[in-house]
Amino acid sequence: MNKKIISAVVAMAFIFTANFTSVKADLASDKAKLTQIQTQRNELENKITMMDNQIETLMSQISNNKGSITAKQKEINLTQADIANAEEDIKADEQLFIERIRAMYIGGTSASAIEILLDSKNFEDLLSRAENVKTVMVFNINTINDYKDKKTVLDNKKAKLNVEKNALVSLQQDNERKLTEINTQKTDQAGLISQLKSQESQYGSQIAAEEAAVLAAAKAAIAKAKAEAAAATALAAKSKASTVTAKTTTSSSSNSTATYSSSTLISYASNFLGVPYVWGGTTPSGFDCSGFVQYVFAHFNVSLPRVAADQQKVGTYVSRENLQPGDLVFFGDPAHHVGIYVGNGCMINAPHTGDVVRIAPLNSDFSYGRRVR
Repeated sequence: MNKKIISAVVAMAFIFTANFTSVKADLASDKAKLTQIQTQRNELENKITMMDNQIETLMSQISNNKGSITAKQKEINLTQADIANAEEDIKADEQLFIERIRAMYIGGTSASAIEILLDSKNFEDLLSRAENVKTVMVFNINTINDYKDKKTVLDNKKAKLNVEKNALVSLQQDNERKLTEINTQKTDQAGLISQLKSQESQYGSQIAAEEAAVLAAAKAAIAKAKAEAAAATALAAKSKASTVTAKTTTSSSSNSTATYSSSTLISYASNFLGVPYVWGGTTPSGFDCSGFVQYVFAHFNVSLPRVAADQQKVGTYVSRENLQPGDLVFFGDPAHHVGIYVGNGCMINAPHTGDVVRIAPLNSDFSYGRRVR
């Protein structure tokens, strides 16, 4: 009997141990799979953001080129008007010169050049009159030549401007060709986004659980920033009501566009959570990554370049371990993506096509930060 009980206990222990080992193995396998899925998701997001960045950069270049072409065409039009005026002046002076020659050599209301010379009283008078006739002739010829020289300069300027304009037009056509090529990749991008959404729907709960603590802390930091910003605003209003000096009020007011704190910056940026990602977007109706960052900082009178790669050159370098809320965080070098650090390893950003402005952890593609103060 005892042997049977012992055998049963041993058998149950073996089954329990086997099941525990199996469950442990399954958990380890799920963890490894989840890590693999997260890595794949990061890779997909990076591919999408890099493609978005290419499109955004080209759109910005095309917009700038259009402005340059318009300015160059305006300059060409003004030069053409100057040329037309110079031609009119030349024609008028040529006509005046012809009339003077006709009067001097053919006669008319004025004495001809021959009559002027024959009426000379003596040789010295003759030389004097001849010199005067020569002076008139030279003056007229020089005046016409001056206008012709001016027209030549203007013609050369116009030719140079046309060369510059043609170069801009050629660059514009090249950029538009590249943009067309990238737009043909939209199908591939749509496929990537579809894969991403499929993975998120399949493993979303696991991924969310994995990131929950990090995102919760980041959201708490944003809530704290909003509270601090609101408190600063209330304090400024109270100070103003108490007729504190203008200098004190200005320095303490969170609404001042001359200075800002990380709390007011993050609080303001969080107002746009949920705004859709739009290529080339620079307004609350739709942002791309750099357009969002540029818009937020512009509210505090801080001017940033338009694209992420140029924004990456502003401010001072910050390593990952030294990041502070309000720092710019970049991905790739040159950057293909940018966001605003909110703390706890997270940022607020306009991620990529098909997404919205949201809080997200810094992924493995993070390069470094820049502090703009």
